[in-house]
Amino acid sequence: MQAPRLLVSRLARQSTRNNVRYDHYAPAQSSYNDLPQPQGNWKTHYDANQRKYNAHLALGIGVFVGSILFGKVAGFWEFYNDIPEQPAKIDSYK
Repeated sequence: MQAPRLLVSRLARQSTRNNVRYDHYAPAQSSYNDLPQPQGNWKTHYDANQRKYNAHLALGIGVFVGSILFGKVAGFWEFYNDIPEQPAKIDSYK
């Protein structure tokens, strides 16, 4: 009874040891040569990005101002800019 169990445990231990490989889990060695190299004119790329960012900024400002104007015209917001110069005279406040 003990002999088959001992034999199976030794075979299982050996087979798992032989099948374990740690080489493919090791991180790849890298160096500065693997980093991306700058290519082309940086100014051209920078100007293209700035045009795109400025367009997004202008669109955002336009949508914001349009929303404020629409809300004011539709009556959603009251800015309280119609303050009278003289307070109202109410006789019952005595």
